[in-house]
Amino acid sequence: MRTGQMEQRIENVERRVDRIEQILPTLATREDLKREIAPLATKAELRAAIAPLATKAELRAAIAPLATKAELREVEQRLRTHFDVVTESLRDDIRLVAEAVVTLSERVK
Repeated sequence: MRTGQMEQRIENVERRVDRIEQILPTLATREDLKREIAPLATKAELRAAIAPLATKAELRAAIAPLATKAELREVEQRLRTHFDVVTESLRDDIRLVAEAVVTLSERVK
């Protein structure tokens, strides 16, 4: 290798070292990392926090007695039918009252 090439390579290495020296002070030390990690929960603390929560089996058991969508639709349909009947009955009653009012108002005239 010629002298000029060697000098060029040494200059390149020096530039790289300069860049590394600029970056090094900004990197976290082992103590910095330990200090940042210290307040985080441990596995044991996480397990203790999770322990009182319901399990999948407990949730399924709690949900089991609730109505299904199909059951709710069936109840909805029955309610619609019932209220349709009630509404029709009310219409008939209103019609009778209206006819009575008309009859009475004709007698008064």
